[in-house]
Amino acid sequence: MQTILLGRSGLKVSRLCFGTLTMSPLQRNMTPAEGARLLVHAYERGVRFLDTADLYDNYPHIALALRDAPDYVISTKAYCWDRPTAQAALERAFRGLGRDYVDLFMLHEQESLYTLRGHEEALVYLAEQKAKGHIGAVGVSTHYVACVQAAPRFPMIDVIHPLINAAGIGIQDGTRQDMEAAIAAARAFGIGIFAMKALGGGHLIRDNRDALAYAVQSPLLDAVAVGMKSVEEIDANAAAFEDLERAAPRLEALRDQPRQIMVHDYCEGCGRCAARCRQRAIEIVDGRARVDAGKCVFCGYCARVCPQFCIKVV
Repeated sequence: MQTILLGRSGLKVSRLCFGTLTMSPLQRNMTPAEGARLLVHAYERGVRFLDTADLYDNYPHIALALRDAPDYVISTKAYCWDRPTAQAALERAFRGLGRDYVDLFMLHEQESLYTLRGHEEALVYLAEQKAKGHIGAVGVSTHYVACVQAAPRFPMIDVIHPLINAAGIGIQDGTRQDMEAAIAAARAFGIGIFAMKALGGGHLIRDNRDALAYAVQSPLLDAVAVGMKSVEEIDANAAAFEDLERAAPRLEALRDQPRQIMVHDYCEGCGRCAARCRQRAIEIVDGRARVDAGKCVFCGYCARVCPQFCIKVV
């Protein structure tokens, strides 16, 4: 597996990053042992980079995997807007992972220059922790072109984790080309880029070879996070990042695994999921949540705010 420096961060990562949202309660709800098994298998295939979040509730899975896969570069992220919220989130990561160091800590789901300015106190705190040796690099995750454009204005931001894929699915304020231009400008400042949603949250599974070809071959992307929920997916994606042509049969075998979002009959139509959805893919119709699958990126974040946990990605 090829490794690469993640911009000016100094972090050396595998180009394939294991996106661990799939194993969280928001999606497959794996046990720590199940999740750790997959992480260790990916490690044995040469993957040395994983992405998680405070929201995902899967630090126990990762902590267990680290016993056999100690050299993972760990990226996590949290909703922080000031010093106290950033400090609390970082301490949760330390406790959950069983470490007093996180390789990359990011502000989760940033949107624009105004969002970053509003959360600058959190960025300053994270930069201070970086200077003290508790964090390796500071970053932001985003679905917005405007955030990528604004990030170079903040010298403490070392890494951006943007949504980008061959079809531009999920980009909230522009086209794929707009996002590419913003990423190129950020890279000119030395900011590292690792992409999310290379398969469009599942929409591009039928065209997984072409979707991964875009991600693997793009000169704009240092690394790419791909959600994986089985040994077969790990093997196929690892092979794709090593030799796309040779990986074709493995990828072909995965093309008939569509994702879907399920709303149980006991949905009360409270609307919290609709309010939480950044893709504006959910509305309340006749007292029940209805999902527009064409807009949904199958992140599962809606499930976190559902009081009855009646909506989830399967």
